Amino acid sequence: MPINRPRLRSRMRVAWFESIPPNAAEHVFRGCEFLVSTCSDADLEDPAYLAGLWAVVFTQRPDKPLQIVTGLKKHAIRLLDYDCRIILLPSFDHISIITNIVDELKLPTAGLPPQEATKLEQWQPANSGDPPLPYARLFYEPVSWNLVANFLLAWPPGNAPAPDSSLKVKVDERDDAGEIHNLKLLSKYELLIRRAFWDCVEVHLVPMPLGDGRSGVPVYRAYAELQPGHARGQIGRWPQPYFVKIGIRKKIFAEYENYEDNVDPYLPFHLGEHLVHQRCCLGVHDGVIVGDYVEESESLRDSARKGCASAAIACLFDRTLLGWYRHASETQTPLSEGLLFSFPQRIDPSRIARARQLGATKDIRQLRELFRHCTSVPVLVGPIHGDLHSANVRVRATDAIAIDFGAHRSFPLVYDAACLEASLLIEGFAEDKRNIQEWLDSLGPLYDLSPLERLPHINPKNRSFWFHTCVRQIRHYARQWERGELQYAGALALALLIKASKDRKAPEREASRRAAAYTLAERVLSLAFDKQPTDTQNVVAI
Repeated sequence: MPINRPRLRSRMRVAWFESIPPNAAEHVFRGCEFLVSTCSDADLEDPAYLAGLWAVVFTQRPDKPLQIVTGLKKHAIRLLDYDCRIILLPSFDHISIITNIVDELKLPTAGLPPQEATKLEQWQPANSGDPPLPYARLFYEPVSWNLVANFLLAWPPGNAPAPDSSLKVKVDERDDAGEIHNLKLLSKYELLIRRAFWDCVEVHLVPMPLGDGRSGVPVYRAYAELQPGHARGQIGRWPQPYFVKIGIRKKIFAEYENYEDNVDPYLPFHLGEHLVHQRCCLGVHDGVIVGDYVEESESLRDSARKGCASAAIACLFDRTLLGWYRHASETQTPLSEGLLFSFPQRIDPSRIARARQLGATKDIRQLRELFRHCTSVPVLVGPIHGDLHSANVRVRATDAIAIDFGAHRSFPLVYDAACLEASLLIEGFAEDKRNIQEWLDSLGPLYDLSPLERLPHINPKNRSFWFHTCVRQIRHYARQWERGELQYAGALALALLIKASKDRKAPEREASRRAAAYTLAERVLSLAFDKQPTDTQNVVAI
């Protein structure tokens, strides 16, 4: 069996809400070393009482079936946010009342009969098993108290949140570059932070850039200070920094599963983030994951601009993500069919107008039709990162450390390479002050007439030389993954158009680069898939 470190059972109380525990239940629970009692509204509003609470039992009385609704409305969300277990004992003839309040509160619940569980399909699929803890659990008459006790012992609550008096939570609004993020740590998030850092006296949160994914999920770098003389026997007050990601429960749990199932088993231990499991937790509507922060590193974007990214790009594809890529297999589904759902439906008119100033002539529907012509098969499909932008790759010496695996999926392998190239195009030139047309002209050899396998060398004095070097390296790997003609051209055009569709309110220079991405995508698609001009029928766009 796996090693399981013993821990103090600080949460020992099982309480019946406004009712007396049955003698049979009290006998079983006391035999399991629980403290058994009755609790009131005032008790369940007291943080100190909640800190020692393992579970609360809510009983639906047949003569007053609606009475349970008041108690659940008042306390259920708070109890689960404190990671207390909720035991529901319904009156079977009135169970729909419980289902209705569970649906109203969006309360994760297990044990509902199938006909009731289907009522929650919109937000809790009935065929996906029990939701992740914490959740409310139904048991029916006649109640087997041994079964209830076994459930509680099998799924103990985590550590209670640190009280306000013992943990100071500090939140900066500026990242390391001084950019203001306006990420307010709402009270519901603060409780999760207090659960995650229950053993600390202070945690200082610094916002991290969200990258081009713009998921809106706050991400912080966390500096924690442990409580003096903590039971784990720490040798100092300051552990290594963490990353902290807070957001909607469903998204956070999905990312947690990605780390557990798809990251840890396949990425080398020193080339990927790893979670600190005892600090990851869920509430009713939100959740938090905490992991090791990659210290003494910089983003691939910053490394690339210095001309130092070639070794890191090689490491990224040859070592970091190789554990995924080696599981790829060929499929007969064309790239255009497999990726068409990702193709932008609409791009802001002002962005299109700027793209036309830079040379674009086709609208998004025409580009979509050209993309449909990327039909060569087979296509190499396998596990990929899915959001491989330059801020999701950290560089330390020659190592490339991948982070943020929320978009991990099975996709054409060339799409990872295309996303990285498109990201460096938009993000890598953030500090470039050249005229947009001069900048665009400097990229011409990469997107005009040069075939993929014969990229020309350019003069090193070209201020976009670093980008040409990165693209040469990226396309070296893309070429290995192509199983048919022009597959990388299609994937790259799609990645560029996705960049062009993002951030409608971006500042002028970034907005122009995103408009230029539209123009470049049109060049790629036209040269690769528009077979009308006879003199370019066999020319590859990239």
